Amino acid sequence: MQTDSVLTLKLPEGYSFSDLKVRRCDDDAIDLDMDLVKLICNINGLNFDKVLQNPGPVITSILTVWYKSHLAEGGAPDDLMEELKSQGQRLN
Repeated sequence: MQTDSVLTLKLPEGYSFSDLKVRRCDDDAIDLDMDLVKLICNINGLNFDKVLQNPGPVITSILTVWYKSHLAEGGAPDDLMEELKSQGQRLN
């Protein structure tokens, strides 16, 4: 499993960043594959039900770590992720 040296978040093997299916669903909101988020929570020992109560920090961490890894491995930039980065989200 891949880990990020700063956030030490384990990512699931056999999946790619695009499997998160990140998309904008509202002006200030995004949607993504929550089954995959649940898997990530499980492999990192996080209580998924607690994460759902305040998903922002964990979702931001997942997106940050996985997108950085995706780019580092030569993956193509994602338009929505680049937009979020330009808006000052913690995705850089």
